[in-house]
Amino acid sequence: GGVNSSGGGKTPKATTDNAFGKALENLVDKDAKNRTYGNVPKVDSTEWIINYKKVVSTLTTFYNDQAKAVEVNGILHKNNKFFDFTLEETIALKKDSKKIVSYMVKEFEMKKSADQYARATTSKTGTLDMSKLHTYKYNEDLFKKVTTLPGATNHGLVMVVDWSGSMAENLKTTVEQLFNLVWFCRRIKIPFEVFAFSDGFCGWGTSDDDELKKFSTSLQVFKAGDIELHKMCLMNLFSSNMSIEDENKMVHYLYMMTERYARGRNWRESGHPYSIPNLLSLGGTPLNDAILLMMDYVPKFVKNTGVQKVHTIFLTDGASNSLSGVFDYKPITEEDGSVKHEESKDCNFGSSYNTKTIINDPRMNKKYETEKLSEITDTLLKALKNRVPEMNVIGFFIAGSGRKGRIDKRTLYHILGVVDDDAIKLAMTKLRKDKVLVVVQKGYDEYYILPGGNALVVENETLSDELVGAGKGKLKAAFGKMQKGKINSRVLLNKFTKLIA
Repeated sequence: GGVNSSGGGKTPKATTDNAFGKALENLVDKDAKNRTYGNVPKVDSTEWIINYKKVVSTLTTFYNDQAKAVEVNGILHKNNKFFDFTLEETIALKKDSKKIVSYMVKEFEMKKSADQYARATTSKTGTLDMSKLHTYKYNEDLFKKVTTLPGATNHGLVMVVDWSGSMAENLKTTVEQLFNLVWFCRRIKIPFEVFAFSDGFCGWGTSDDDELKKFSTSLQVFKAGDIELHKMCLMNLFSSNMSIEDENKMVHYLYMMTERYARGRNWRESGHPYSIPNLLSLGGTPLNDAILLMMDYVPKFVKNTGVQKVHTIFLTDGASNSLSGVFDYKPITEEDGSVKHEESKDCNFGSSYNTKTIINDPRMNKKYETEKLSEITDTLLKALKNRVPEMNVIGFFIAGSGRKGRIDKRTLYHILGVVDDDAIKLAMTKLRKDKVLVVVQKGYDEYYILPGGNALVVENETLSDELVGAGKGKLKAAFGKMQKGKINSRVLLNKFTKLIA
């Protein structure tokens, strides 16, 4: 101790500092998960879109070349049989669907009018009704009245379709469902855009077309901390801005392409299917990337069209690919001592089970957290919904496989997130009866679980010849059953009309 110290010469202890250190140690969560952070990137979605005009022109060139006569060993062989046969089928498909689409348009208009009148208000105008003036002795209400009908909501549709390899067996029935939805939107004159999201075409990188070549390379320089998107594109298949001529061409081209994967076709009768154009190559499922692009695209769609309510629909048959990673700059020291920055990315973002993933949306100043890999897509959907007030985000999931399109129990366990056998049995019964199961979770406002295969086939059957001479009651019952079957088989159209009516 010091000269005047009364102590025994021991080293003094910092009691307060030691207590503070122990308190800090107690606050540490030793079981806490690692954290990864990523910002929603500021992208120009139009840079990732192949517009419908380019899609139509590219496919026109491809299929015209396929249909040309070819010379083999000095013999000229016509190769346009498949082209002509499928064209006739698409014309017949549109004609057969016309009546049921018209019926559903009429139903939609009736429901819309009924809803308007249900919300109508009646008020006095302050002007005398001269036709009632003679009743002044016993009638106190002599003023004219006016009924005000509320304005109908102006709807818009943005649909994003999975163009992955696993969609092949259900692609034909899916695009036929899509055709009916497009024809309906045309009839009621609402703005719509339909995209196919894919990374299949980007893998080819063989196009000589400068406008298409860019999709085989990185499309954008990201900032440090941004979630980086995969090499992918959004193919604009249909648009309310298309001419009817281009729309009919697109219907035929998609029909020919999907016939390549169709089962049970007599190729001698229809001609041998053409090869698949590179532009429509099936690939992976970059669903998360598509959602990030929609965060930029949908607000622009609303602004450009002036719609009051937009419905954004995603149709897939599986979970999304993992996110590419978080973009960063890696410092590299050169031999002369200078430092340069090399682009790199952390691929652990959203891909580790022992990690809490935090997604930050700088534009909306919101953060979203999740600890489950299975909830990355759900979290991005929440971020998308916050970009556009009052937007409906709808999911269609083709969960069935095989010709019958059966959905197995394991798939339902995964989707519903339950282990209750009774709940699964109830869901299976619902699917067999209604051909659809509605789930109000998974980040969507409504999530429709659909079987595949024959259960997705669009029905256009007419009354059987066996009913000739049948009684009025039997005919009425048969017609009602036929009409209900046609409506229920058009799952996308049926559910969409209920959303907007």
